[in-house]
Amino acid sequence: MGAFPMTLDAGAATSLESWRDVLASAFVPLDVVSVGNRFHGRVHARPMADLQVSVVSSTRQVTRRTRGLIRRRAGDLYKVGLQLRGHGVVQQDGRTARLAPGDLTVYDTNRPYELVFDDDFEMLVLLVPRRRLKPRAPRVDDLTAVTIPGSAGSGALTSALLRGLDPRVARPGPEAGFLSDAAVDMLAACFAAQAEPPADTVVTAAQRYIDEHLSDPALSPSEVAAAVHVSLRQLQKLFERRGATITGWIRDRRLDRCWHDLADPALATRPVAAIAASWGLVDAAQFSRTFRARYGRTPREHRAQLVAG
Repeated sequence: MGAFPMTLDAGAATSLESWRDVLASAFVPLDVVSVGNRFHGRVHARPMADLQVSVVSSTRQVTRRTRGLIRRRAGDLYKVGLQLRGHGVVQQDGRTARLAPGDLTVYDTNRPYELVFDDDFEMLVLLVPRRRLKPRAPRVDDLTAVTIPGSAGSGALTSALLRGLDPRVARPGPEAGFLSDAAVDMLAACFAAQAEPPADTVVTAAQRYIDEHLSDPALSPSEVAAAVHVSLRQLQKLFERRGATITGWIRDRRLDRCWHDLADPALATRPVAAIAASWGLVDAAQFSRTFRARYGRTPREHRAQLVAG
């Protein structure tokens, strides 16, 4: 982006190429795919002390911040999106925020994210430097792409405040610094209101999800984290505090299921590889090595020992 914060009056575009240039100037480099046959977009931006308030109006599209674009130019900024018109979806860190008018969410320009707008839309975007928001909201990185409803509580108050800062009509003067502080404080209140579930509850839910999906070879830690509505990093830390990893837990649960099935007389004629595959372990050679490392004997030796006994 250019100088931050910046002023941009009616930066408009009628092609995707020019729209990418407008967005890169107002925010950070982004990739955009239009949905539909027509396209137009417009951005208004204005500084508010050390923050930037913008309104983006455009047609249906998918907007992405990729790792390649981040390497080209990092942002070190949080974006707070307030849906003004239409509906939007924001995805980051394995979470998905679904926004109706009045709802808001936060996302980090230094990590990949995706915005999906299936309708023509209007979104107010508040750019906040990391140094401003992180000290007031230490948990912000665990709450990216979480929907903050604008219908009640601190979400409603924050939504109303941000609407009042619409750069198309608001021209803050000497009070800009106070409004900037108020916006950051209200955002911190929103994040504080997102009660953190007890660690045991999160881990138990993750373990339950894993048990229910062991047969899927594609089961991954990121999928598990998304299913229990926490970031992958947060879930990894919770497992590490218990002396485990998510990947290791998935592997061990699969091996346990195979151990029991191999000991089941009703499954004595079922091939070892078929039993392993039924629990998501589709590489027979790798399964045999992993089983032996855990139990001290191969799957066939385990089955033969039980039969002999």
